[in-house]
Amino acid sequence: MQFSLLASVLVLASSVVASPVEKRAFFNRGAKLTWYAGNALSAPACGGPTPSDNDMVAAVSRSSQFNCGDELTFEYYGKHSKVKVVDICEGCDAKWFDLSKAAFSALEALEVGELINVDFWK
Repeated sequence: MQFSLLASVLVLASSVVASPVEKRAFFNRGAKLTWYAGNALSAPACGGPTPSDNDMVAAVSRSSQFNCGDELTFEYYGKHSKVKVVDICEGCDAKWFDLSKAAFSALEALEVGELINVDFWK
């Protein structure tokens, strides 16, 4: 009786430990985030309508592993911002992302201007 109870508890405990809290494909650390707005949003490289400052969008480097249409989530000190890639950031390297005002301000005040060591995933 005690053995079967102990076995049941161990099976349940191992299934809880083994189940992921959240699936994070392509999890990365160390992103640099800046923001862009206004006319810089015009004629996005991915095509489609011009986004506004209020849209949750991002521009990525040409050397990035991410492509037009990908949805990315950024996490900075417990705050999250989910964006859609709609543009190319010509001056950015692979882990530098330019976010719209709305996307950046979901993480930190615009006045900060730049965030470093941000976690991100697809």
